[in-house]
Amino acid sequence: MVNRRPTTVVCATTAVFLAVAACGSEASPTEFDERPGTGQLGGDGKGKGNGNGLGGPGAGDDDDDDDGTGKACATSTAEAERLPLHMVVVLDKSGSMCILGDSNSRDCNNANSRWKQVTGALSSFFGNAGSAGITASLIPFPANGSLPSNSAACTAASYQTPAEANVLLPDTQNQLTARMSSLTGAGGTPTRYAMEGAVAYAQTVEAQLAGKGKVVIVLATDGVPEYCSNNTIATTSSVAQAVAATIPTYVIGVGGALTDLNALAVAGGTNAAFIISTANAGAVGQSFAAAMETIRGASLTCEYSIPAPPEGKTLDYNKVNIQFTPDGGTPKTLPYSADCANVGGWRYDSASAPTKILLCDGACATAKADAKGKIDVVLGCQTVGDPVK
Repeated sequence: MVNRRPTTVVCATTAVFLAVAACGSEASPTEFDERPGTGQLGGDGKGKGNGNGLGGPGAGDDDDDDDGTGKACATSTAEAERLPLHMVVVLDKSGSMCILGDSNSRDCNNANSRWKQVTGALSSFFGNAGSAGITASLIPFPANGSLPSNSAACTAASYQTPAEANVLLPDTQNQLTARMSSLTGAGGTPTRYAMEGAVAYAQTVEAQLAGKGKVVIVLATDGVPEYCSNNTIATTSSVAQAVAATIPTYVIGVGGALTDLNALAVAGGTNAAFIISTANAGAVGQSFAAAMETIRGASLTCEYSIPAPPEGKTLDYNKVNIQFTPDGGTPKTLPYSADCANVGGWRYDSASAPTKILLCDGACATAKADAKGKIDVVLGCQTVGDPVK
């Protein structure tokens, strides 16, 4: 089961509210000040925008009707609920993770060991408020208590059940950190089998989400696959490639000589591995944290659930509008663009049978770049932009 935070509805006083359905009164002028058709962002009057980011609607009028230009047409506004992201972290805990930088010294308890640097960066990521909304599961390898030559370490079944599963971030209870602290660095690198188990688990999560969310795998390792039979870059890449279309694999290589891992990242649909130098042992964690931030930004979806209409009403998909409010700024209505020809717009996943809202590339990039920005769904006004059907 994937954890989700509850949504609280408060009448017209918070970022999430249902103006009419929850409050039982007509919308006040302050509740729907920003409305379709106000000419924001230099639109062309047809909601086409300029194609360079968050395009806007063109000039409208101030009539209080239901044609999408007047604020009185809006029946409800709710903050859009981003569809969930589940991150499966596959963490190498082999003996070489205890190495201090590029030296021959090994001490997993040393703050400058690869293990401490990587797990410290992961702990910060798991606990960071910026990771809110992500659910994480942790799969360490090789399997606890097993050497690489043992059958348990070289079977996918050893990795299909995470050591810690379905932790909603930020991890305020430090579940993931505590689990990593309980691990001991030892053994080799049965990457193929760890990935097979991780993929099997990720597919169960994907099935639970039923198209209403995204699953990604993050593999963090300081070596190429070794030990165990048929455990190579090529065989591991085949595992990642088999699901890359829906479950991408990001790869972080801790060590400057790990360029072979690029092939695994390419097979996983993420173009290239993040290769972290260990020349400066004390800087490994910082570089690893930067890689995780990049992965988070790339992985977060720009897909949102369609809110339910006010009680007793039927949702008209031609009367839905999307507003983006930048941090400290004013709301901007995004135009509907059925084929995303307007990259600053949005679309339904299916015009004939919509199940979710998708931001086009330009709008998505802008929304991701503004961590405190807000996406709202406004119901009741004629959709600005292309005709929905």
